[in-house]
Amino acid sequence: MLIKNCQLWDSDSNSNAGKKTDSSLGARSDIRIENGKIVEISAKGKELTAQKSETIFDADGLWLLPGFIDIHTHLRDLGQTAKEDVASGTKSAASGGYTTVVAMANTVPPIDNARIFSQLLQIIKEKAVIKVLPIACVTKGMAGAELTEMAILKELGAIGFSDDGLPVTNLAVMRRALEQAKALGSLIVSHPEDKDLSGTGAMNESAYATAKGLPGVPTASEAACIAREIEVVRMTGGALHFAHVSAAASVKLIERAKADGLPVTADTTPHHLTLTDSEIPGYNTNYKMNPPLRSKRDQDTLVEALKNGTLDAIATDHAPHTSTEKEMGFIAAPCGIIGLETAFALCLERLTDEKLPASSRMTVPEVVRKFTSDPARIIGLPEPKIEVGAAADLCLFDPQMTWTYVVNKATSKSNNSPFDGREIKGRTILTLCDGKVAHQFETATSRWLAIEGLALK
Repeated sequence: MLIKNCQLWDSDSNSNAGKKTDSSLGARSDIRIENGKIVEISAKGKELTAQKSETIFDADGLWLLPGFIDIHTHLRDLGQTAKEDVASGTKSAASGGYTTVVAMANTVPPIDNARIFSQLLQIIKEKAVIKVLPIACVTKGMAGAELTEMAILKELGAIGFSDDGLPVTNLAVMRRALEQAKALGSLIVSHPEDKDLSGTGAMNESAYATAKGLPGVPTASEAACIAREIEVVRMTGGALHFAHVSAAASVKLIERAKADGLPVTADTTPHHLTLTDSEIPGYNTNYKMNPPLRSKRDQDTLVEALKNGTLDAIATDHAPHTSTEKEMGFIAAPCGIIGLETAFALCLERLTDEKLPASSRMTVPEVVRKFTSDPARIIGLPEPKIEVGAAADLCLFDPQMTWTYVVNKATSKSNNSPFDGREIKGRTILTLCDGKVAHQFETATSRWLAIEGLALK
């Protein structure tokens, strides 16, 4: 395959300090792919000559990005396939430009032993259109008491360990988990929440919750859990990642822990970056998630923390639920929304907005890092780069396309998105995983200048 006329936006082109390190930043290039690898990149101002029978894709006007990595995806296989499965979930991810997703372990049954883990691996092998890296549970049955056989699960391929959806409240258990993970060279992914403080809360504790007559979840629920677990990291030296950080108080704790040299990382989500509790229309359960949408002050702190590196990555927390479940009312409905197909475009628009102060506004390469290099670093993958010899895990993105997201025409099995009907700028046109087409938007059809030998997975 030969990709012609693409604009290169390698995630390593700009550091978090905003310094330009690549003279070809934004240069138009041609990229040749063979056997799943990038084998040739044209020099600045040069072109590559098409070879006989080579498939050619005209990427004029498109950015060529490293394929995105989502470190927090719920694929719902094994036992909740009415919501999502490996096939539909990875297709949804590919349509958003992702070439790797980390599958969380709070499935039915949970991924807490070698037999179930191996079963999931087989499903991934048979059905995934992109790379899926499974997480295994920290504790058996996610009960927070007895550790899983972490060494065996790591050997089978577990990328990390998490009881996501439930915090490990017993700090002695958390200590043993961090010690074991450290010995294995792995990490624990924390769901930072104090369930007692959350209580029956359904949205952020605020005047908006009071006005709706809904019980609230205080930001202290998240921050208190983070504070406790940081001290266990200080004791053990084990690597701990905080998922879906939503509160300003949490950011301050993570910032201090990093300043102390502790091995902690953290992500936040597209919905916490683009929506607040003041924007929840009525009792629309597609705006119910855990942690809940927070205040504008919290959101502004998250944006600034991404810019300065306190928050390391953006992860979707893609959490499909059926319409029947989401129609149960705001208190009874499950938490969570889908988000793989809209994540990058929404965050790009939000984080590069010229109205943002300089302390928060990011460059395009800085945003790309939060979807590629930084999540790769967290889970121990090589840094994804667009260079000769690298795997052809790539996303071709149209930064100018304006489109309306219609959720019932999307790829996920579920429709629980607060962004339904939203006009979005920027769209993934083509996603390649190991050089094979994992997704192409309908406008991509006219861009193929030859179709001989195209490998469709």
